[in-house]
Amino acid sequence: MKRIDKNDFNPSSREIIAFSCVRNEALRLPYFLDYHRELGVNRFVFIDNDSTDETSDFLISQADCNVFYTKESYAKSNCGINWLNELLNTYGAGHWILTLDADELLIYPQCETVGLDKLTCYLDASGDQALKTFLIDMYSDKPIKNTCYQKGANFLDYCNFFDTDSYNQYDKTNFPIRGGPRHRLFWNDFERKGMSPYLINIPLIKWRKDLKYERGTHVISGLKLSPLVGAKLHFKFFSDFYEYAEAESLRNEHWDNAAQYKSYWDVLAKNSNLNAIYEGSKQYSDSAQVVRLGFMKEPEDYRDYLNKQKNRDKSIISRFIAKFFG
Repeated sequence: MKRIDKNDFNPSSREIIAFSCVRNEALRLPYFLDYHRELGVNRFVFIDNDSTDETSDFLISQADCNVFYTKESYAKSNCGINWLNELLNTYGAGHWILTLDADELLIYPQCETVGLDKLTCYLDASGDQALKTFLIDMYSDKPIKNTCYQKGANFLDYCNFFDTDSYNQYDKTNFPIRGGPRHRLFWNDFERKGMSPYLINIPLIKWRKDLKYERGTHVISGLKLSPLVGAKLHFKFFSDFYEYAEAESLRNEHWDNAAQYKSYWDVLAKNSNLNAIYEGSKQYSDSAQVVRLGFMKEPEDYRDYLNKQKNRDKSIISRFIAKFFG
């Protein structure tokens, strides 16, 4: 990997750093960055795997992005995990880090008003070292080919529906781990070599140099997971999905010789009007809705912690007003 940006990298100990491996993501990156900046990410570290669009040029123009470039094989790098582990150990140790793809938005209970700084303070206070998330595939009520996303716009303005009852595999706590629209559209009733995508990730971690992701961002050992569970909203189903699925099914650089992308393209190539909407679709409203549906978990001590923080903030403001304006 070769670093190609000229931006400074001297983060304070409290900075939250996002890491991402990307290829040809110029369409999604502007909103991806805006959203996570607003959430509280202070710096982004990208690995650009030989993009042929404007991905690199755009990223190096962003003052809070550090960009590494490689033409090496994505498959031979353990699908980018070897690259991520190297950069996480070099730049992430001692920080809360976030690993995301450019088509993902992190959410968690009360994220509309609670930034990542407060979330990580809660995790630190609880002695927790990582946050687990559930992946929610988002889609529109139009055919996928007609869901024409405009660069820079809110992803949810184009894809704001998700599945509520199509999950088919659960863990020992009865939490869903496989299923959703990708299983429903591309695996169910088909004879596939492998299973549909695993929906659990561990993207938010207080990183240490002895840690490493083992298989994607799904598996990592030696961490105390929080009972709080977040989610990632996944925006794969814009109109470019057709082109992307065909290209990646031929490139053979994803897991298991791109078996997932071959499954996508097997269906898409035969159905130019594929639509993900069904009777179990629900329109996304907010994080509280996702908690009510059981796809995120909000422990009582998290609510108590946030209430104490709000009361503390009100007290500080009241004292300030009384001292200087009373």
